[in-house]
Amino acid sequence: MKFRWLLLSLLLLSLCPISGCKPSPASLMTAVKADNTADTKALIGKGADANSRTSPTGWSALHYAARNGNVEEVQLLLNAGADPNFSGTMEGQTSNVVSLKPLVLAQASLDLVGQVPASSMDATLHQIGLDDPALLKSLKDPTAADRYKKVVDLLTKVTK
Repeated sequence: MKFRWLLLSLLLLSLCPISGCKPSPASLMTAVKADNTADTKALIGKGADANSRTSPTGWSALHYAARNGNVEEVQLLLNAGADPNFSGTMEGQTSNVVSLKPLVLAQASLDLVGQVPASSMDATLHQIGLDDPALLKSLKDPTAADRYKKVVDLLTKVTK
């Protein structure tokens, strides 16, 4: 009986390589949403699916990286095979919500940075229902316009 448990345990362990099992899609989404480039890089290195989504019709990790203006994450995801042409809705909403590509989100964020002063960004995001700490931090960053421009340029090259 003891050998059966040992054999079963070894079998289960063999399903995961020494470096660990493939990360869950939720892990990658959490890292990207939080604008945590180090975790995103580590998870992609462990084989996380670059096309992870919040739901089948929801935004992908690339949508959130583009919305946050994170040039490095966008490049990491594209290099890992993320689909720049996937149109999704925030959190997979379906009723009367427009599906957007990551490029559209990056362009909208770039436009927002160009039109709204950093001092008014909190109120503006609250007014349109985007009280996301990572997004707010990104949009208020003095380098935001340059970062979003780079993201738009990256995505323009690969979006159909």
